[in-house]
Amino acid sequence: MIIEKTKAANIRISINLIFNVKTHDMKNIINLAAVLFWALFINACTNEPKEQKEELNIPPVKAGSFYETDLNSNNAVVIADTVTYDVVIKNIYPDDEWEVSKLKNIDRAALANIVFNAIYNGKLTAYDYRTEAPMSIKEVKQLEKEYGREKIGKMQFVEEWYFNEQEMQMGKRVNEIMLAYELNGNDGEVRGYKAGVKVYLTDKSKNK
Repeated sequence: MIIEKTKAANIRISINLIFNVKTHDMKNIINLAAVLFWALFINACTNEPKEQKEELNIPPVKAGSFYETDLNSNNAVVIADTVTYDVVIKNIYPDDEWEVSKLKNIDRAALANIVFNAIYNGKLTAYDYRTEAPMSIKEVKQLEKEYGREKIGKMQFVEEWYFNEQEMQMGKRVNEIMLAYELNGNDGEVRGYKAGVKVYLTDKSKNK
């Protein structure tokens, strides 16, 4: 009984304290709470997550190397200023379906005719692959007597490669090509290739 009376007394004291708070103090507390509420509300509205645009890390274009391709020259960069590689353009494995599929759309005859016609018409200058010396028309014709155009089975390309990181596009320029002839063994099988004429497609100083 004593404990219950004590609890009741404490409750009454707490209620009296609440109601005995001065009126102006209560108004100050209410006003302060209102100010805090509006401050938090405005802050929440102004701090909405904004969409951040990620900037691409685009290095500068290598000066003097860019070639006018379909790529935007302001964004494309040179990723390889010289790439040299060989490509077999005549299938020597007719039973290999993969090789047949890869090379079925290459018009070797048209390619050879275009290059040699350009040489004979003076649009391109033929060069000896080994010595880099210009070849005369007579030397080119002699080469054609020894190796027919139907024997052209490989090409070598010298290229520049470009990449546009912003558009995710890649382009290239072919600067040089070399035509190579098949070399057959006694059994008729291709044993290797002989370098033929080399021509420059982009360096006008090489075509006189």
